[in-house]
Amino acid sequence: MSATYQKLLQQWAALAPDECSTTDRDYRFKVKVLPEVEKCSFGNPWRSVTSENLTWRLHAAEDVILRQLNFVLLTVLYRCCDRQSNINFTFSAQGTIATICNGLKSQIYPHPALAALDAYVQLLAF
Repeated sequence: MSATYQKLLQQWAALAPDECSTTDRDYRFKVKVLPEVEKCSFGNPWRSVTSENLTWRLHAAEDVILRQLNFVLLTVLYRCCDRQSNINFTFSAQGTIATICNGLKSQIYPHPALAALDAYVQLLAF
C-alpha cells in the first residue's frame, strides 16, 4: 500500500505542483497547507507527507500516519470545494470508494484519504 500511496502523491505533485511537490526523497512530499485545514504562522506553509512504511503504521494505528492521512483527506475535500466539485464516499467491509462529480470513481482503499486522493488525481487529470 505504501507504493500505491507514493504513486498517488507523485501523480498529485506532477498534476498540481503548487499543491503538492516532491522532495529529495522518493517517499517524502510537501503538501501546501490550506488555512481552512490547518493554522500555520508561515507565509508559504507546506507540510511534509511521507509514504514510507504506510501499511505498517496503519496496522499499528500509529498516531503520526493517522494525522497525516486526515490532513490529506481534509486538504482534498477543500480542494474539491474550491473546484466546486462534490465528493462522496461509499464504505464497505473491503474499504472505501470516493466519487467526485458523480463520475470519477476511485479504486477501493483501506482509508478514505487514499480513496479521496485517487479520485482527486483523476479530477486533476480530467
